[in-house]
Amino acid sequence: MSSTDYGFSLRPLRRLGQNFLIDNAVRDLILDSADLDRSDIVLEVGAGRGFLTEGLIARAGKVIAIEKDPRFVSFLKHKYRGSRRLRIIEGDVLKTKLPRFNKVVCTPPYYISSRLVLLLISKTFRRAVLTLQKEFAQRLAAKPCSPDYGRISVMVQHKSSVELAGLIGRNAFRPVPEVDSAIVVIRKRRPEVPVKSERLFGDMVRFMFTQRKRKAKRVVRSYLESIGCGELTNQLGFLLRDERVFQLKVSDFERLSNEVFKMRSAKHD
Repeated sequence: MSSTDYGFSLRPLRRLGQNFLIDNAVRDLILDSADLDRSDIVLEVGAGRGFLTEGLIARAGKVIAIEKDPRFVSFLKHKYRGSRRLRIIEGDVLKTKLPRFNKVVCTPPYYISSRLVLLLISKTFRRAVLTLQKEFAQRLAAKPCSPDYGRISVMVQHKSSVELAGLIGRNAFRPVPEVDSAIVVIRKRRPEVPVKSERLFGDMVRFMFTQRKRKAKRVVRSYLESIGCGELTNQLGFLLRDERVFQLKVSDFERLSNEVFKMRSAKHD
């Protein structure tokens, strides 16, 4: 049995969200969206049978493939033995100390999508090309006032630009998933308004989107009360309009978090 035949004989595990890309045209679109050259160090999450890995090795300078399933780790090490461009790490990407990389290209398990994207946004890289569930991808790229706009939209767009590079039908995978997919391109950039505290910004955005349809100034009051600063609400003069939480732009959340940080710091001085 060849290494390729052996790879296909390994049964995908539902509990690990294993749906493997098999469409060459989709793979080419993913690779083209990554704009790879030999200077790139690419992180691939969930390498599986190595279908995408093969294309990454052909275009990038180095590929760091992280795979949680020890069966596929053994398969990949056998298939690509002797390759100087590939480093294989066995482990959970959410718990693994990641080496340096400048691009991310992968079709990760969809059940880790939210946690993976938030992890990646905390890292330094130039571009990420991710294949994600279509509905989740639309949330990442959503704009204010849209029904898909929420916490994950703000957190990702706070540090990056997001675009959808293409939709993928479910038949591009085996086994066939129950959902359609999309290719998302994330480019890191500086925040429009640098925030004083990333922790406070994230905490505030999380709190506010639990009440996304309420007027923002009322939710801000509730947030200030939750952190013991309720008496400072009237100092937020710039946010006395009638927008609701889901209507606020990313820059509004950034400015608001800076005002809250400044007032809280002054209170504790």
